[in-house]
Amino acid sequence: MAERVIEGYNLYKNNDVEVKHYEPDHIIFEVKKDNTKLYIVSMIYGYWNCDCADYMYRNQRQPGSFYCKHMQAAQFKLLDILNENEKNMKE
Repeated sequence: MAERVIEGYNLYKNNDVEVKHYEPDHIIFEVKKDNTKLYIVSMIYGYWNCDCADYMYRNQRQPGSFYCKHMQAAQFKLLDILNENEKNMKE
């Protein structure tokens, strides 16, 4: 598990995560795998989903128990958004 968090953090730090849609209860991210492939990560009403094979396989076996590195990367990006929103509210 810790390895996926670190890999997700590296994706985030490499600017491989882009927000495609944002509403407080519905967010869609694109997470780059490389120059030709990307994954779609979404969060709808607190439920996370990714279209990578790793997540789809493991989530089928134990729904809700697995977060892939792409989801981890998206969560780091979401933290940026939340921190920025909080900063803007204070100004």
